Amino acid sequence: MTKPLGSMSEEAKYVHKLLQSENSNFVDIDNMVALRQSIDIESKAASEKAIEDFNCQISYIEIGGIKTLKIEPEKAINNRQIMYLFGGGFTTGSPFNDLVISAQMADYTKSIIYCPYYRLAPEFPFPAALDDIFKFAKTLWAKSLYPPLLMGESAGATLALSLTHLLKKHNLKMPKKMGLLSPACDLHNEGDSFVYNDKRDPILNLENVTAVSDIYAGGNKYDNPLLSPIYGQFDKTYPKTLITSGTRDLLLSSCIRLSKVMRGANVNVELRVWEGMWHVFEYYPDIPESKQSLKEMALFFEDAF
Repeated sequence: MTKPLGSMSEEAKYVHKLLQSENSNFVDIDNMVALRQSIDIESKAASEKAIEDFNCQISYIEIGGIKTLKIEPEKAINNRQIMYLFGGGFTTGSPFNDLVISAQMADYTKSIIYCPYYRLAPEFPFPAALDDIFKFAKTLWAKSLYPPLLMGESAGATLALSLTHLLKKHNLKMPKKMGLLSPACDLHNEGDSFVYNDKRDPILNLENVTAVSDIYAGGNKYDNPLLSPIYGQFDKTYPKTLITSGTRDLLLSSCIRLSKVMRGANVNVELRVWEGMWHVFEYYPDIPESKQSLKEMALFFEDAF
């Protein structure tokens, strides 16, 4: 029997099996410092390779008092800017660790990308990360001819969406477009995928996602729209949005519900669900689906510059 068209690539099948065998969805909540250090070590080689492969220069600057990773591709086009927010469950991660995604996007879009460092829980629970991001955004907006495009992955995608609620509240201009890779848009973590994908997603499991949500919320109610941005009052002024997920993504139900809520509020939104893919599969550059998804995101952004 021939392989069905559009099915999971052999490379992705191999990486999925490898991730499952490594139990990569384990999170040591009680030793977050050591976990962060191990993630930094594990991601360092891939990040350095991404800088080289995608011909980017990186530098560290401050914007609004927030430490920021600036990514500048070869032959950057004037006035093309993207604000990119890293993921890591609100408790881990950094802009440097996400270069496997952000360096590609800088190269594909010929844009300068600004990635702010935001404070992490449990040391700094909600609203610390969002406060940092809003402070950063206000300064970057003031320095720019027009608002940068907005992008994030996982927790970073959630924070990007929460940022749009703050932009609306403070009467600041919205980005023209926004790209969200597997946003954790509802900290209640409810829906079919949280039941049926709990053993199928090699990156996330329900136990750890629930624990991290509680740590980040810091005692605040989950239906606060700045914590769970799906509960915000969307309208047609929000950015045209592209959401990506996969059939094995633990957060697939949240992504589906978010796209439905946004469509119902007259936001121009599209959800692309990838066969066989898991949470933020774009983080794995060795699979063709990863590169294809990010190239599609770059194409989505193109006419907004």
